[in-house]
Amino acid sequence: DALGATYNEKKVGTFGDLSTFSFYPAHQMTMGEGGMVVTKSPRIKKIVESFRDWGRDCWCLPGCDNTCFKRFEHKLGDLPEGYDHKYIYSHIGYNMKATEMQASIGLSQIERLEFFIAKRRSNWTLLRQKLENVDGFILPIATLNSNPSWFGFAITLKSGMPPRNYFTRKLEEYGIGTRLLFGGNALRQPAYKNIESRTYGDLTNSDVVTENTFWVGVYPGITDEMIEYMAEKLIEIANS
Repeated sequence: DALGATYNEKKVGTFGDLSTFSFYPAHQMTMGEGGMVVTKSPRIKKIVESFRDWGRDCWCLPGCDNTCFKRFEHKLGDLPEGYDHKYIYSHIGYNMKATEMQASIGLSQIERLEFFIAKRRSNWTLLRQKLENVDGFILPIATLNSNPSWFGFAITLKSGMPPRNYFTRKLEEYGIGTRLLFGGNALRQPAYKNIESRTYGDLTNSDVVTENTFWVGVYPGITDEMIEYMAEKLIEIANS
């Protein structure tokens, strides 16, 4: 969710073994859905492509056959000798191939990406300035040596403030969309409640996020007037 951000003056996605970007509609750019994995390592690239394509062992490009010249010469596991290598699966993978239509949307979005990122930063900065003096809010701060490409504006309510549910309901009534932060204490989610797990500490901050944190948007289509309205209503609710 951070396409365009920098850390130590390096763009995210240009360091580390792997980087992932999401192109969900609410993010910095979109292809309608899906995302992208980037790596500088040819060996890791083959692994990523295999996971993307059902877990195939074969690394032939689409439309190519027998690049290894051993397509019918393998004897692997319990499969018959000579089993077609294009249909051997070395691990469980997924069907995660983007369509050409999605790619065309992504290419057109890239042309406007710098504007999208700059406007998100501008909206985020203006909203933070407006909310700076609200005692009951814990506001986000950029990580040291970073220049984020903001996905949204996260607000955490301090103890003694009205419940988060009150805030989000009132904001929705005023026409201001909200979302909860994906994260917090995932072990309180129904899907993960009874899984085998190991925790470190009492997860106090994770619980705070689960109970008291929510997002408002900094989408590039939001104008300064809209930001002013959002801030006005947030302050009004905080003081109610």
